[in-house]
Amino acid sequence: MIALLPDVADIRISTPSEKSPNPRVEFELPDGWLLLSRLSLGYQTMTAWMVDLAAQLFKHYPNSANPIAEPAVVLIDEIDLHLHPKWQRTIMAYLSERFVNTQFIVTAHSPLIVQAAENANIVVLKREGDSVKIHQHPQDVKGWRIDQLLTSDLFDIPSARSPHYENLLTQRRQILSQPHLSSADQERLNELEAQIGDLPTAETRQDMEAMDIIRRAAELLKQSA
Repeated sequence: MIALLPDVADIRISTPSEKSPNPRVEFELPDGWLLLSRLSLGYQTMTAWMVDLAAQLFKHYPNSANPIAEPAVVLIDEIDLHLHPKWQRTIMAYLSERFVNTQFIVTAHSPLIVQAAENANIVVLKREGDSVKIHQHPQDVKGWRIDQLLTSDLFDIPSARSPHYENLLTQRRQILSQPHLSSADQERLNELEAQIGDLPTAETRQDMEAMDIIRRAAELLKQSA
């Protein structure tokens, strides 16, 4: 069972006593021994259903040398619920490596789950009127970034930026699309530019720092020219 749970080195169950009439389950994690009740809700939830799944496999395959590797079909609703983003990125591969012959049918609202499920059959459920339609062939999103997934047909989010900055950018586009700018338009454009500032376009902090160095170098070259 230890091999099924992430970061767990050992498990111990205390025997009931007068002080603690109920047995306690403790896990040895990198931070030390912790009660199951002290772990995050996501960890508790995942532990509960994974232990239940393993128990069901042992029950249905009592004569198997490795019940965990026997075939099964498991339905999980909102597998991303309460899970840290790092876990969301690895949960599907983690399960597939441990339950090698189990078919997992899961629902999720997280682009991290979709990004990690490159070899899975992805379908989209959309409410249309009083019914829910199943779209079985959404666009191919293999290799896409998280922000690209969020703004794809899978999630229907118009922009990866905050509504506030998206509104400012929309106003700027509307002004710049005009053939001639009035003094009021130019004044408003300057205000928008000041509010928008230098929005990050790079993917990582290192990329942003590199872009900042390039920008400053360009300014120095411009001044020395």
